[in-house]
Amino acid sequence: MDEPTVTDDQHVPNDITAEKIVLGSMIESEHAAERAGSMVTAGDFYRPAHQGIYTAIGKVRAKHDEVNVALLADYLMAGPNRIPGVDALYLYDLTREVISPANAPYFARKVRGLAVRRRVIASATSVIQSAHLLPDEDPADAVAGLAQKAVDEFSAVRDYESGDNLETMTIDEFLAVEDEAYDWIVPGLLERGDRLMLTGGEGLGKSTLLRQLAVCISAGLHPFEHTPIEPKRVLVVDAENSDTQARRKLRPLHAQARLQGFPIKESNLWVEPKIGALDLRQDKTVSWLLKRINLIKPDVLVIGPLYKLTPKALQTDDDTAPILAVLDMIRDQGICLLMEAHAGHAIGAGGKRDYRPRGSASLMGWPEFGYGVRPSDVAAAEGTRRVELVPWRGDRDERDWPEELESGGKWPWSKALPAGFTPTANPYAKGA
Repeated sequence: MDEPTVTDDQHVPNDITAEKIVLGSMIESEHAAERAGSMVTAGDFYRPAHQGIYTAIGKVRAKHDEVNVALLADYLMAGPNRIPGVDALYLYDLTREVISPANAPYFARKVRGLAVRRRVIASATSVIQSAHLLPDEDPADAVAGLAQKAVDEFSAVRDYESGDNLETMTIDEFLAVEDEAYDWIVPGLLERGDRLMLTGGEGLGKSTLLRQLAVCISAGLHPFEHTPIEPKRVLVVDAENSDTQARRKLRPLHAQARLQGFPIKESNLWVEPKIGALDLRQDKTVSWLLKRINLIKPDVLVIGPLYKLTPKALQTDDDTAPILAVLDMIRDQGICLLMEAHAGHAIGAGGKRDYRPRGSASLMGWPEFGYGVRPSDVAAAEGTRRVELVPWRGDRDERDWPEELESGGKWPWSKALPAGFTPTANPYAKGA
């Protein structure tokens, strides 16, 4: 059967499959018809035939208190109700697109969102065209009037979107939406949008660990297993070290990646030493940072240490809130955030130092992963150091963070061997 007459344009926002799923769900399920009907209008559908089918579904429901393929086809076979290319087989095919009617609200939101985009584009285009046609002698307020017209239309769209038309999903609808696959930065370790905060005492290597993560991720190398991964783009904003200090610390790591056969593509690693120049409470600093984010488009931002992101001590939630708000605004762009913070000096259970971040309690709940770097109870081999990664908050997702790290290898830190193992029995070695 031929498809209905269409005007599909790949440059115009639309999703014909989503439209079919919404209509098919409305035919199959009374509940889906009610839900989708509260979320979209006929004009939200891009394909004219789908606009007509949506309208017909409403009229058939009003007449018969139900809708199905047979009733809808009978209605559309009447002369004045005919839609070119739409017959019983096309309506049946709509229902075959549906995996579960519970998905209808998800796809209805998609149809609605694309319709809003089309209206915004059309409105802006109309203003531009009208501005070109204004006589040269027209006053400036005529141009301003056109722009205000567009703003009013955008506001109407916003008011609609913020109304009560979008209902809360039922449990079946909520669970019917398929889970998104992990979008890994480091497989099993860091996902796009994750936030990691490392704390620890001075001189234990937490800054070095973050630099190793930055270099390895940009090189396409797992930071602990040292196996290939997909390279990602990384921006390092170092608020603690000068240009010279940052170069001295990064140069050997950069060289090691090359020696390992994983040279870093120049555009994959960017460095901004900003010692003493950051205050994320100030608009000019936020603008500076967001501009670099927009230009570089990193997958990962390594920034900190936390206490250097503002000259004010972060003792209360009010102190911390504006800093975390800026970082979350960056994270909402799908950027993975890695940060160093200083631990307090309190002694916790077992007589060991408490490695929770120093300052406001809100810092405890902010990251997905919070770890403290502390000396290991296991004796390290001569010439090496061994530290534990101690979680000071529960991980929000199951990940493969190592429990202990050991220095002395090709990289500053590698996953430590379990106590009692020798290098020849390394369970992490290739082929083991």
